[in-house]
Amino acid sequence: MKSLLKYVSMACVALAFTSCIQDLDTKPIDPNSSTSFNQDRMFTKCYSCMALIGQSGPGENSDVEDIDAGTSGFYRTIWYCNELTSDEAWWIWDDAEAKQMNQTNWTGTNTMIQAIYTRLNLNIKYCNHYLTYASSETQEDQNRMAEVRFIRAFHYFYLMDMYLYAPLITTESSDYPHFVPRHELYKWLETELKDLITVLPAQRVSKYRVGKAAAQLLLARIYLNADIYNKYNADWTADATWTKAYDMATATITDNPQHSLVGVDQKIVTDSGFIYTPYQQLFMGDNNRDAIIKESLLQLYQDGLYAQSYASSQMLVAANRNPGLMPWGVEAEWHSMRTSPTLVDKFLKPAGIDRETAKDMVHNEYEMRAYLGDDRAILCSDGMSTGYKFDLKGNQDLGDTKYMFDSWAGLKFTGVYSTASLPKYSPRQSKDWPDTDIPLLRLAEAYMIQAEALFRKGDKAAALNIINNVIRARAAADPLPSLDEETLLDEWSREFYYEGRRRIDLIRFGRFFGPESDLHHYHWEGRMGKNDGQAFFVTGTPEYMNWFPVPSVDKRANPNYKKDVEEDPNNTFAAQGGDGYTY
Repeated sequence: MKSLLKYVSMACVALAFTSCIQDLDTKPIDPNSSTSFNQDRMFTKCYSCMALIGQSGPGENSDVEDIDAGTSGFYRTIWYCNELTSDEAWWIWDDAEAKQMNQTNWTGTNTMIQAIYTRLNLNIKYCNHYLTYASSETQEDQNRMAEVRFIRAFHYFYLMDMYLYAPLITTESSDYPHFVPRHELYKWLETELKDLITVLPAQRVSKYRVGKAAAQLLLARIYLNADIYNKYNADWTADATWTKAYDMATATITDNPQHSLVGVDQKIVTDSGFIYTPYQQLFMGDNNRDAIIKESLLQLYQDGLYAQSYASSQMLVAANRNPGLMPWGVEAEWHSMRTSPTLVDKFLKPAGIDRETAKDMVHNEYEMRAYLGDDRAILCSDGMSTGYKFDLKGNQDLGDTKYMFDSWAGLKFTGVYSTASLPKYSPRQSKDWPDTDIPLLRLAEAYMIQAEALFRKGDKAAALNIINNVIRARAAADPLPSLDEETLLDEWSREFYYEGRRRIDLIRFGRFFGPESDLHHYHWEGRMGKNDGQAFFVTGTPEYMNWFPVPSVDKRANPNYKKDVEEDPNNTFAAQGGDGYTY
């Protein structure tokens, strides 16, 4: 890790819980050798490191080296790893790291995988620095300590989820870190989150800070995925945590009346006739309104003037846009991403529409919701003045702009304000940067966890009741007649597509890699092989690609890797680079 990290200034930008974001002028401080400590600024850093790439500028001076700065942020790196590897999105630009992920052909030298590994460990280092030096005298001090512990736990969740072995560091140290298997991270996280539920504020201090609900939901999430993280734990009993997942998801809902789903009564009909549905308002430029943010238990602050970053909502808003589409609140348009046909299928199937019929559908994102009977179908098949007509052919040659417009655009995230009647631009602070916050933890996940846990326990009727009367009812979607595993997985996608979590769900359902996934090839559709144009992994998908490789440079540089990972007698992949990947 040392070879990849650069220790930057601990100077921070004030975030969210102040009136705005603004630069704070301090001298560079190495977190390992700090002779001065500004508690307020360091607390801010622990939050802002999830929203910004570094100390200044949206695309330069990143805290992480050796990768394009604009792609190096916490959210974008997580998003690439969980979405571009899945059945939901294609990245059209010819970026090597994105192309490898889209083609399921990544290695330990992939710069995006190096970046997320480095970013997670660096942000944990910031949290440990704060926890080492911060005061805990007042109640506010204690609240902050608990919140930073949660931010650290949130980062450790991603390390556990993305890697077979990862460092576990809870104190400041300049030594090379030791590695632990993911089931040890699971044990630590479970204990840490249980304690945080008791010490985090019952209600968050402000809308961008976390309360106990965030810890409850994250604990419910790891319980739901527990069999994945404990697969190589000899002491683990499979299927042991469905009840725990259900109980913790229920507690998230019932213990926190300040949080609730944005309801159907929040629909807005503008003077110009445009309808902003409750679901759509979760992803609009003013999604920090009290009536909307109540659904988010953790939301990344974004601001077009003071929190500019290419690694957050700018990517989500601009990537699917190109000239000629309906206004999206800002001028930024990248035309670098499209939905995969399999994501479109998730909305076609309940409407009884096949692909051949869908080829003749030409609708913008406002019309499509009504046509498909689901407020979450914020998809566009209308090329408008571009001269293109979107269809479901799919991109058969990633990086080739010839097929850039051959699949529908997913326009879920927008810079438009719900208070606007869709003029050319919405009320905003910047014409170039959206104010759209990113919801990282939404209460809707607690309901989906309830439903899946009940389904796994055999109570399909109760699971279907939650999905139909809570999740689909909010989306104005017709009830599902029945529920099987495939339908349940599809509902996860319909509710959370483009929110940076799809890979996690595919793995839990046995649809990603490994012997079980060989029965399900749909999410490799439209992807090319290395040279011959054939799809990767027609059969025999390798199990080790259910996680990512520890970057090759860190395997070589850290002397503890060989001892902790390659010499672990319980490691099934000890002879294969320690995690299944060659150096």
